[in-house]
Amino acid sequence: MARNGPFVARGAQCPMGGRAGTDMATLQTGTHTSRDDGSLTAFIELAMQEEWLAARGEPLPADGPGAIDRRVLFAAVAKGVLRYLHEHRQDLLTTLMVDDGSGLNHRHEADFGLDDN
Repeated sequence: MARNGPFVARGAQCPMGGRAGTDMATLQTGTHTSRDDGSLTAFIELAMQEEWLAARGEPLPADGPGAIDRRVLFAAVAKGVLRYLHEHRQDLLTTLMVDDGSGLNHRHEADFGLDDN
């Protein structure tokens, strides 16, 4: 499935489950068994399938030698990245004040929790 970017309209159904536009997102790391569950691990697996097909012209083998190792690696990378971002979320630009000239200035905020399962 092609993706046009990481953004989904507020309240819209996300491609891999869940709803966009909640006040605080809980980002899911996933595990080596994650499949289409909205976790970062599942998104990395999907991206790998897309890139494998583009580079090799054939689907990524779902099973067989290396499949479990690949999924363990993806889960470890997902956990490491999200743990790091969660630990350093105060260092990220998470608030944006917008002055559009209308006098109705508004504020955008972002924060997230972490589901490390």
